[in-house]
Amino acid sequence: MQHKLPAAALAGLMTIGFLATPATATNTEDPSAAPAAAECTADHFADNHPGSQYFDYVRWMQCSGITTGYANNTYRKGTDIDRGESMAFVYRYLKPEYTPGEATFPDVPLGKTHFEAIEWGAAEEITTGYEDGTFQPNRSVTRAEFASFLYRAVDPESIGEVTFQDVSDSSAHLEAITWLASEGISTGYKDGTFKPHNTITRGEVAALMTRMDEVLNEDEPEEPEVPEPEMPAGEPVLLTDPFLQAPEVGQTNVAWFTELEGSQHWVITGDVYGLTPEDLMPTVDKATNSRSGVFQSEAANTQFTVTRAETMQMSRTAEDAKSVLSDAPAEEDGIVSRDIFRHEATVTGLEGAGEVEYRVVSLLDGKPVLSDTFALEDAKTAEEDANILLTSDHQAKNNTPANLEWAETVIGDIDAVFMAGDLANVPDRASEWFDSENGLAFFPGLQGNAGFEAPNGQTYDGGQIIQYAPLYTAIGNHEVQGRVDGMTSLDESFNSPVPREVAEAEYEKVAAEVNPDGHAEVKEQWIEDNSFSTTTYEELFTLPESEAGGETYYATSVGNTRLISLYSTRIWRSGTAESDPAARQAASRFQEAADTLDDPMAQGHGSFIFETLAVDSDQYRWLQDELASDATTEAENVVVMMHEGPQGLGDNVTPAFAEPTKIEEKDAEGNVTGIRYEYEAEDNKLLTDLTPLIDAEGTTVDLVFNGHSHLWNRFESEHGVNYLETSNVGNSYGAYHELSGDSRPVPGAPWNADNYVEQGSPGGLEPIVPSERPFASLVDPDQDAPYVASNDYSIFTNLDAQAGSVTSFILDTKNPDAQPEVLDVFMLD
Repeated sequence: MQHKLPAAALAGLMTIGFLATPATATNTEDPSAAPAAAECTADHFADNHPGSQYFDYVRWMQCSGITTGYANNTYRKGTDIDRGESMAFVYRYLKPEYTPGEATFPDVPLGKTHFEAIEWGAAEEITTGYEDGTFQPNRSVTRAEFASFLYRAVDPESIGEVTFQDVSDSSAHLEAITWLASEGISTGYKDGTFKPHNTITRGEVAALMTRMDEVLNEDEPEEPEVPEPEMPAGEPVLLTDPFLQAPEVGQTNVAWFTELEGSQHWVITGDVYGLTPEDLMPTVDKATNSRSGVFQSEAANTQFTVTRAETMQMSRTAEDAKSVLSDAPAEEDGIVSRDIFRHEATVTGLEGAGEVEYRVVSLLDGKPVLSDTFALEDAKTAEEDANILLTSDHQAKNNTPANLEWAETVIGDIDAVFMAGDLANVPDRASEWFDSENGLAFFPGLQGNAGFEAPNGQTYDGGQIIQYAPLYTAIGNHEVQGRVDGMTSLDESFNSPVPREVAEAEYEKVAAEVNPDGHAEVKEQWIEDNSFSTTTYEELFTLPESEAGGETYYATSVGNTRLISLYSTRIWRSGTAESDPAARQAASRFQEAADTLDDPMAQGHGSFIFETLAVDSDQYRWLQDELASDATTEAENVVVMMHEGPQGLGDNVTPAFAEPTKIEEKDAEGNVTGIRYEYEAEDNKLLTDLTPLIDAEGTTVDLVFNGHSHLWNRFESEHGVNYLETSNVGNSYGAYHELSGDSRPVPGAPWNADNYVEQGSPGGLEPIVPSERPFASLVDPDQDAPYVASNDYSIFTNLDAQAGSVTSFILDTKNPDAQPEVLDVFMLD
């Protein structure tokens, strides 16, 4: 029986190597020789500080996905590891393809923690359990036992001859221990012993596994040179169903995507339900030379109207090794462009027509490919009913398809979708929008095509929503792609935005080289490629536009409701805050890495704001004018939508929404030894600048709707403005309130703790308990919690524009038989 390390487990790990000795052993090699930990964006575990024992080993385990630590973000290096955890670590390292059957051990039933890993270990005879038939998952593991787990999993071809005085020839673990020693994975103790019966700690395990990884991968052959990778050509199919955009009186836009450019694309309306590709063929030649017209299908004896679409190619869509596609690029291929074509037609003549059936047709490889039949209409009038779905932060989260499927079922006819940002995860990764094979891509979820197999055993398709209802969005931080020049992965690019003014300054240094003829478009492209962009987001959607902000901030009307969508977001960074400048290994919201102090393009620049809302900024002045406009003052409901809002109990409302104050730390000679960032609470632009504009006496604003922190909470101000975050579709980072018992981490000295709010909303309003189905507080079960922050419950919200009511529904996603219940109802004034 062979348990060789699969090729998939080797990929991407080849350059990582570590020195490993037991915690109580004397290390006979130079600790400084330990290589740097794998790079990743996850926060360091709170108990794994740079420079501490086992730091690199634990960091590698974390960044390789072998451990996520405990719920309080600790790893607990000194804690004994148990049998269940041990098997899980080995299982995650090897990443085998395995589906468990019935439970092997009576003390590890289906649903038990580490069930799948333990079942795999039994199936592969890595463990046989105990004579009484049990596995005893919580029992501590000895050093000898863990050696055998590794040995059986890897099943090496040869073993050396190293011996230890306390490991007898009759030991059941002799071969495993000898293999560890002969490969240098463990050198034992200075006194010549291995101490096989001592329990092994989680720190020791991290050291052994990292050293084992180095040994297993050190002889990997070099990969042969291959041609520049290209994404395979698409099939002659529609990549998405059609969806509606930007309706006006008498007209609406219809858009869809394909991977092939095609030769012609149309929207057909009228009597289109029964049409087949064969029915359309006689009209192809006529329609090819006509922008629009009425055509007769002789085969089906029907009449329909054809509206020709315009096609554009997406300019930045790409894939990389993290794309969940069977034909995803290899890691060494880096970022590979992917051809995506967007088609859009404006269907006119709709005034007074009510709902009109429509389909889209793309001529791909000479054959017409049709969508299913849906219905469209022009813009709602103020007298018409409108049910508006309020949602945000889909971000490829597990609960999203179930959330959307139930939203369509419960709300019924959804007339518009307001989405407060974070639509996908990495905006330039095409598969996250269209066809990720995990069933969590953006468009399939909102079009009923997701096919996501949920942990509760059910498969959820999402809802057929945007084929019938126009989608209005706001920019979240996950709509902003970072610097692309020099990046080797989309994740690296996403996490590396640079302030535009920094990129502009760097451009001046290289302008003569990169743009000798001084072309304005070359300059602009260089700056975008070296700062950040919302290009893919803006190419994906057709949104209303403002003169000042284009599609990045705008206003429009849906029936009697005025929507004002703001560009309110910044780059998310971790909260790591090292007081010692020399110990700073990575950029965070509070610091720069010690090795980037002289390279502005490699720095993070803190959690900087992408588009300011400060007084007298372009966005602020536009908002002033919009709030005073007839369209806003005469609307029955006014909704301000933004990704980051001024009120909230979540983690992401801190630090203050202020431009980072850069502080250079210097030595006695005046040399810069560190850079850190402070966020002045008194300079929170959402509170000091925006709130007085939208929440003053006599305000026209009824609702401020935001996302970002992945929870449900609401507030009401003294002026009657309601604040709502309803973004709990897939995960939650917690609620920070006295009734949750949790506090936000506050950086220690030299940072000013007064700038950071541990509990409650920075805006000062008190959260409101859900009116219908509150949850008991974890701290005091006799009190109801004024929030929902859960990974098990999903929430969707309906604004009934005619009634002026906002209803939130909650769904237990663990229970496949659960029905949504009303969580909360409130009225807009």
